[in-house]
Amino acid sequence: MSSCIAEATLYGDLVKHLRDVCADQLAQLKGTTPEVERQALDEVIRAWFFTPQDRLYGYTPQRVIRNEQMNLANVVSPEWLPEIFGEDYEELMALTGDEEFDPAAAYDVDNHPGCAFGLAPDHTLLDEYDEEGYHQRWDYEEQKLEETLAKQRAEAKALPLVGADAPEIAKEVSRARRMLDNDLF
Repeated sequence: MSSCIAEATLYGDLVKHLRDVCADQLAQLKGTTPEVERQALDEVIRAWFFTPQDRLYGYTPQRVIRNEQMNLANVVSPEWLPEIFGEDYEELMALTGDEEFDPAAAYDVDNHPGCAFGLAPDHTLLDEYDEEGYHQRWDYEEQKLEETLAKQRAEAKALPLVGADAPEIAKEVSRARRMLDNDLF
């Protein structure tokens, strides 16, 4: 997924536009000034930025944005892992191969072991107002995916079957080729 800097910037502009429209309307209704109402709405926006949210695994929107701006991972603390992985959590913990493994002990926000999250929605605010554009976007994404898979399949078929002298490697290569042929991703 590409970086959507223009989208994020325009959403920020939209928030400020809505704030200003609401401030004007509230001022008329309440007999105050748009500036007084704008300040009150700015406090609502500011509170939202600095309030931890479950959707962000306990982070504030401000922290997620700042981390992204500084190229830092938004590391998920261990207490959120069961929620993130759901019914697969126990199986994933078993895959560590260590019954004594404690995600909390491995957790270090400054030197994380790789359990981080990013935000890449399949459906944006714009999509709610531009259904045709939404479908065009996903048709394009699906076309690109099919082209990539076709290229990978062709490359995989062109490779010689290596590992004839190593049956486990040959078995793995054959399995990978079948997955490409059957779209078993």
